[in-house]
Amino acid sequence: LNDSVSDAAVKQYAIERLSKLLRHPDDLVYKADDVRRKLAQEKLLIDAQLSTDVRRQFDDVQEGIELLYSTRGQINRVKTDMQQVDRLCNQAQSYLTNFDRIQKISIANRNFVRANEFYLQFNEFHEQYTLVRQMLADAQTHFEHGDFNLLRLHYFLHKLEDFRSRALGFTGVNDADSAQTLQQMFGGLDALVAEFEAFLWHVANSIYDLSLRGRANVVVQLLKVVEAEEAADRAQEREREGAGLARRQSAISSTSSAASASAAAAAALARGPRKERRVKHYRQKLLELIQSMVARRVDDFIANEAAGLDAITEVTGFVVDELTFVAEAVAPAFPPSYFIFDVFVDEYHRAVVRNADALSSADDLEGGAILALLRWVREYYTAMRKELSIPRDRLRPPLLDGREDQLAQEYLDIAVRKIREWVANLMRTETASFAARQDAPTMAEDGLYVTNASVFLFEIVNQNIDVVIGAQRAKLLCDLVAECNKVFQDLAKQWRDLLEVEKAKQIDTPDTVAEGLVDYTMSLANEQIRSVVQAETIRDETGDRLSRSHQERFKAELSQTMDIFMNVAEAATQTLADIVFSDLRPITSALYTVDWYQDDLLQPVIETLMDYCQDFHDHLDKYLYKRLMQDLLSRFALSYIDAVAAKVKFYKGKTSEKLNLELHRATKFFKQHMDAGAVAETLNVVRILISLIDSTPTMIFLEFFSVKKQYPDLPLQLVEDILSKRDDLEKQQLKSILESLRQKSKGDTGSSLAKQRTLFSKLKNYPPLGSTTPGRFF
Repeated sequence: LNDSVSDAAVKQYAIERLSKLLRHPDDLVYKADDVRRKLAQEKLLIDAQLSTDVRRQFDDVQEGIELLYSTRGQINRVKTDMQQVDRLCNQAQSYLTNFDRIQKISIANRNFVRANEFYLQFNEFHEQYTLVRQMLADAQTHFEHGDFNLLRLHYFLHKLEDFRSRALGFTGVNDADSAQTLQQMFGGLDALVAEFEAFLWHVANSIYDLSLRGRANVVVQLLKVVEAEEAADRAQEREREGAGLARRQSAISSTSSAASASAAAAAALARGPRKERRVKHYRQKLLELIQSMVARRVDDFIANEAAGLDAITEVTGFVVDELTFVAEAVAPAFPPSYFIFDVFVDEYHRAVVRNADALSSADDLEGGAILALLRWVREYYTAMRKELSIPRDRLRPPLLDGREDQLAQEYLDIAVRKIREWVANLMRTETASFAARQDAPTMAEDGLYVTNASVFLFEIVNQNIDVVIGAQRAKLLCDLVAECNKVFQDLAKQWRDLLEVEKAKQIDTPDTVAEGLVDYTMSLANEQIRSVVQAETIRDETGDRLSRSHQERFKAELSQTMDIFMNVAEAATQTLADIVFSDLRPITSALYTVDWYQDDLLQPVIETLMDYCQDFHDHLDKYLYKRLMQDLLSRFALSYIDAVAAKVKFYKGKTSEKLNLELHRATKFFKQHMDAGAVAETLNVVRILISLIDSTPTMIFLEFFSVKKQYPDLPLQLVEDILSKRDDLEKQQLKSILESLRQKSKGDTGSSLAKQRTLFSKLKNYPPLGSTTPGRFF
């Protein structure tokens, strides 16, 4: 199966390569020979390479086999030599007639020498013991000055312990009287050793003070004592393992030669028997002491200098300073094998993690406390990286158990809940005041009506934004603004609903509602613009301080905030326009009627607009005032167009004359409040109406399509209504004109005009082409 698969793969590769070399039919004629020669050369090179590699492999295998044969011979020769040495040793014993007696005399002589040494050491033991005790007492007395030598003290004490070990080893286990005597003699040594160890760990506990006072030599002496005891511990372990191995070997093989047994016994006597030494584990105890010492220092600092979340940021500076001191003054005294700086880093970090977990596990954490904790975590990792070059991944376990995102979400929930509660209370007060309208709205220094709600609204928003920025949590900041937008959406909906309700009351039952709706609506609109300005300020000032990865989203969220408030402001201005034209409805509904032809109905319209516009100019934001005036102008112009749908009549000459007169007066009025170009452009739709009323039957077709080029969304039904209500067109003539216009307008569709909306698309009585809103013609 493998061979078939391999053959198939080779064939596929060959086909692919030939397809690349022979791409066209002509290549079989012109390139086939060249390709055949090229492939033959490649095959020769590959065969030569394979032959060389195979020959090299065979040579290596042959060399390995020869080495194996030579090694086997060398092992056999060594075996033969060792057997000869053993045989010669056994024969040598037969040459000495008194070998056993000589061996016993040698052992007796060595025992005598050792007994004499022990006798002398026994006589000196009490003197040396007293000397060591006095040295330890002096070291304890002069500890603050550092006037002591731990190495010398440990050396003499170690000699005493070694002597006791050998002495107890020589007594054996059956000599009860000797053992009791020795126990009495060495009874005080255990207490002295315990006292020395207590002093040694007291020195270890003072590593910081000793290093600070420049007594690093004492720390070095401490570490040399620890290393000496560690070496003794390792020797004891090796001796214990060796004794166990010897027992196992003797159990396995009990046929050892007499010479080997004699040599082993002689070596054991030369070393001398010893009582097994107690393993002390000084290094492990030192590291455990460092752990407790660091934990105590961190706990004491937090309890005295950084208690509570308000001062938690002080811990970062403390840890950095401590580790800097360790790196400069403490770590150089330790051997490299300790990796002592890493040990201190781990212990300080564990102590900080333990205290941070205790603070973060409280059930009553406020939003500000959570952010303070998150800000401190970020500052801690940043400081460790910048000041000590310790990456975040090196610090384990992570602070807060890696729950930063969870705590950030908890803060977000708390902040949004408080913002919602605060906004609900604010809206309850503001909407009640807006609906009651008992007093006139507040007037700012520039004469604009305001409510100051935006000041209170953004006060709490800015507080939360400032806190989050202080915590350096850009993602949380974006999430906070997004959640605030949801709150603002609800707020905007409440205002729009309230505007609709109050507007309906004002239009339907004006005598039963409280006065001042126009003024309060202006104050609401102004307040939304103030909110837009505050949101824009936050976007521009704060957005530039964020990283690029979050800057775009933050600015997009704030832009959405601005749109929300702007939508409410536009709803307020539309409400103002609706109220104005509700007052003008009796006049606009009389356009082109008998009263309009006989009386001057435009004058009360202008006077009404003048009163309203003066208030708008004085008390409405300038930007909104311009937007509102444009809306009023558009509605004014469209009122002349929508009125065509009523039962009216157009008189050639008379209608156009009156319309031109009113158009002139309206233009004069609106130019006082708006740009002249904008006024002329908007009122041009009325001039189109005049042109369609005055055009001759032969020019109507050209006039219509001339207008269509400028206003593609001009409703054909509007043109039909205008022409059908002219008094100078006969029925047959009108029918022919309308049929011609319909034929030429068949290509117009809603989709083709969707991107060409003009003022004609805002007509109420003539929906734009493609609109789903049923008009009066259905």
